[in-house]
Amino acid sequence: MTPQFGPKGRSIKPMKRMAILALLLVGVLAAPTAYYPNGVGYSWTYSTGMEQVFTREQNGLLVFERRLAKQPVSADLLRYTDNGVLLEGLLVGQAVQRYNPPLLLYPAPPLVLGQEWGGRSSFGGQSVALLGKVLRIEGVSVPAGRFNAYVIRTSTVTSGGGSQVMEIYFVPGVGVVRYATLDGATVDLVKFSVPK
Repeated sequence: MTPQFGPKGRSIKPMKRMAILALLLVGVLAAPTAYYPNGVGYSWTYSTGMEQVFTREQNGLLVFERRLAKQPVSADLLRYTDNGVLLEGLLVGQAVQRYNPPLLLYPAPPLVLGQEWGGRSSFGGQSVALLGKVLRIEGVSVPAGRFNAYVIRTSTVTSGGGSQVMEIYFVPGVGVVRYATLDGATVDLVKFSVPK
């Protein structure tokens, strides 16, 4: 084996090289774009046939489109920041409807057991409240593979009387691998694609 040399010409032992590589890898995985995957071309396909795709950038925001049978159903406008992932608005046809202020979908990484976040916003003449909490880490098997996922309970309530509670199984670097409703229904990840 040819010796490797570090700064000042010193030999770097194989174990030390591995430790350095591991530290560099941890630094990469801790970055918001790696922890919460995003970018034009990323896509997720679920057991219902629903596909979620980052289709393009629009005015500095990422368009996160949901499709059924390749046809757009809805699209979120997301901003990835050092403070987390913000829901800035919805794209309805060509019209943009904004949340004022934006809602925090996910906090800055890494997630921590027991962590809570939330906020209130106005949207379309209604008040909207979103709360999230990391409940546990759980092993889950879905068609896309086996994962250890953070289970996040999200609750959304509107002033018009609408409400939704869901458990999201989130895997850093992959995304949501399962959606579960309180009545026991689940939607599982079948395929995750990264841009080429």
